[in-house]
Amino acid sequence: MAYYRPLRPHVSKALLQPLRQNVQNGHSKGRTISRPFSVSRHDRDNRSAFSFTPANRLSHRTCMITGGTSGIGFAIAERFLQEGAGRVILVGRSHQRLCDAAARLQAVSDYDPQSAAVSTKAPEGGMEQADAKGACLGSDAKAADSFSANVSERITLIVGDVAEAGSWMRELEKQMVSFFFFFLESVDILVNAAGISISAILPKTEPSDISQILRTNLEGSILMSRALVRAAIRSRIKSRKATNSLTKSPLSKCIINVSSLLALKGGTGAVSYAASKAGILGLTRSLTVEAAASLRDVVIRSNAIVPGYIETPMIADFTESEISRLKENIPLHRFGDPQEIADAAVFLAQNEYANNCVLNIDGGLSAL
Repeated sequence: MAYYRPLRPHVSKALLQPLRQNVQNGHSKGRTISRPFSVSRHDRDNRSAFSFTPANRLSHRTCMITGGTSGIGFAIAERFLQEGAGRVILVGRSHQRLCDAAARLQAVSDYDPQSAAVSTKAPEGGMEQADAKGACLGSDAKAADSFSANVSERITLIVGDVAEAGSWMRELEKQMVSFFFFFLESVDILVNAAGISISAILPKTEPSDISQILRTNLEGSILMSRALVRAAIRSRIKSRKATNSLTKSPLSKCIINVSSLLALKGGTGAVSYAASKAGILGLTRSLTVEAAASLRDVVIRSNAIVPGYIETPMIADFTESEISRLKENIPLHRFGDPQEIADAAVFLAQNEYANNCVLNIDGGLSAL
């Protein structure tokens, strides 16, 4: 049976000696030695001690995020703004929660909810301006029946339920195209993070609950992706007509779908949720193939993130004993932080060769 031996002692010393010498020389002359980012054991147990230095990797990019008012979606929105995104568009069902999310993003984006303009759907189509202060203080019931966008310099809020996208998707598509022509930018990155879950074994799950989960988690992601692709095609065609020639490089878009480890492993009490998240992976793969085969002059990358157990409101109902048992089974013995998922989203958004890339961010649980 073949096996691998460690390096012999004299070989190890020979390899390490130049490194040791460089470090000694650097410190002897008062220079600072550059070394990879590392954290102490204390910091590994206290993730709030992590420092973040933005690199502006998403400068001038416009990003649309569903489910961006909390959890993973909000963490991605915050990180995108830190990375210099020109505009972040949050899509959510609750008007008030959208306004609350925008207020929490104020430090990142210099957003002032008292001075931002709000756009509401006009009776005959098109958009009209209204007072932002009154809109943010308005009730969810008022916003639930209309398509509305609370706009600041870097944040746009769109009220809409991805599970009922048919009623407002056409207006959303117009909105996606309008950014390209009126602000000389378009929606470059779509993050499908909206998701719901109901804990019940299949025989006790109501058909209406099954339908709601599939519409929100899977159908909503499909329709949002469809809207982005259609808007990209229209923008590309109009751009070519305006210039009467092709630009030097194709228009590049990125779709990031948030799946779940349950899509791969399954689990009790989450049949519908697991099925919807497995469909997300099929959506990701099929979009990759279809975009390459049928979309001329439009580059659309499709990627997915597969989170494990993350500290979000979705696990708020877990008991202490359940949390302890779950953490014991995870190789890293902890739940993930939403910011760790946001890190993966930034990588997928800015790496132009990442296509059909599925990232497991689960603390090693998928290895078991």
